[in-house]
Amino acid sequence: MSARVVPLSYEGQVINFNADGWINATAAAARFDKVPNEWLRLGSTEEYIEKLASRMIESNTGKSRITLVTTRRGNTAKSGTWLHPKLAVKFARWLSVDFEIWCDEQIDALVRGDQAKWQQARQQSAVGYRGLCDALAIAYEESGKTPQRHHFINEAKLINQVITGQFAGRNRDELSAHELVLVTLIEIRDVLLIGQGKDFAARKASLLRYVQSLTAKHLRSDAA
Repeated sequence: MSARVVPLSYEGQVINFNADGWINATAAAARFDKVPNEWLRLGSTEEYIEKLASRMIESNTGKSRITLVTTRRGNTAKSGTWLHPKLAVKFARWLSVDFEIWCDEQIDALVRGDQAKWQQARQQSAVGYRGLCDALAIAYEESGKTPQRHHFINEAKLINQVITGQFAGRNRDELSAHELVLVTLIEIRDVLLIGQGKDFAARKASLLRYVQSLTAKHLRSDAA
């Protein structure tokens, strides 16, 4: 289970899925003051998992083992017990019927539609970053300097800072399609600023204003 984490809001609380439809059962159960092991230890659950795994192995020629439950340790969005989408809805039913219906809708959207949209946005952001690096390299070379690795890293951190307020890296595989589009737009604007000869501080100030204008437009669009 290596797909990006997709945080979704259920009644004001974040429930983490991944792009393949797996659910973070630890976070979901906590909302209902329960833990996943309570459900996983049920005889009916054990039987269901065993029979489901057998059926999936039969339909996947060449596979001798199917993983339906996995646990990640640590203190990140990926930590906790994760359940395969074929288990997620059944698990959600144990927590709440309303939550079951909501989970079914989210998983269907993730598996059927949003993945293609995200892949396109991810590819565009990769192209945008490549263009940004090229523009930065040309600017340094034209000023008689040799671009260094940290120059590109700092420019990526600048992009993140004007969006999040933190001068730090972000794993783009864990960003939503909307966040990736925003990153791409800012990268394009940054390329223009570099071409105009703007220094780091001037680019930061201009990009902050640009983000504010994009946010304002988005809010107006939502209100319309």
